[in-house]
Amino acid sequence: TYQQFPVDNETAEAQTIVTHRGAFRCKRLQFGVSVAPGIFQSIMERLLYNIKGVIPYFNDILIAADTPQEHHDRLEKVLQCFREAGLKLNKKKCIFAKNQIDFLGYHIDKRGIHPMES
Repeated sequence: TYQQFPVDNETAEAQTIVTHRGAFRCKRLQFGVSVAPGIFQSIMERLLYNIKGVIPYFNDILIAADTPQEHHDRLEKVLQCFREAGLKLNKKKCIFAKNQIDFLGYHIDKRGIHPMES
């Protein structure tokens, strides 16, 4: 989630939330900030750019491979990048080692990318 990413002091100041209990500076990127999705996407792209077959789309990451071993190797690289960056995944939301998937209105399989039927 966005909240895994720390922000600088100026951004934290801009994200301050004022309540009846006082003002609270948000030291991590918050949902609802108009530029948060772009920042998140940029971070994910920079984090994973050098791993072939890996496509980050916000908090979804597709890993394409020709063989199960290649998929495993690429997955290990992705997980290592996340460990090094201090990012955590929600295992319940992860789907691993699938031969096909529906994503953003398309069906992706070994034959290619096809529009999903409506």
